[in-house]
Amino acid sequence: MGSSIAYATRVSGGKHAAEVERDDLRALLAAVRDALDVPPGPERRALLGDRALLVGGVLRDVLNGHALDIEQETAYLRARISKGGGRA
Repeated sequence: MGSSIAYATRVSGGKHAAEVERDDLRALLAAVRDALDVPPGPERRALLGDRALLVGGVLRDVLNGHALDIEQETAYLRARISKGGGRA
C-alpha cells in the first residue's frame, strides 16, 4: 500500500525511504500531540483554538503536498508552539 502523502520522500543517512517517512511522521505526530497538550488555566481555550488552527494548517500542507518535507513542517510547528502559542 502506498503513502497517501503527496510529497517526494527524501532519503538520508543510509535509511530506506519508508524508514525516513515513518520516522518523520512519528516526529510530526509527537509535535501535534505536544501542541494540543495545553495545561488548564484561564488562557487554555484560546491557546487550544490557536494551536488547533496551526496544527490543521501544518497537516493540510503535508497531506496536500504543499510542504517541502515533513521534517521542516515539524520544526516549524515546534518553533511556533515554543513561542508560547499558535498566533502569528
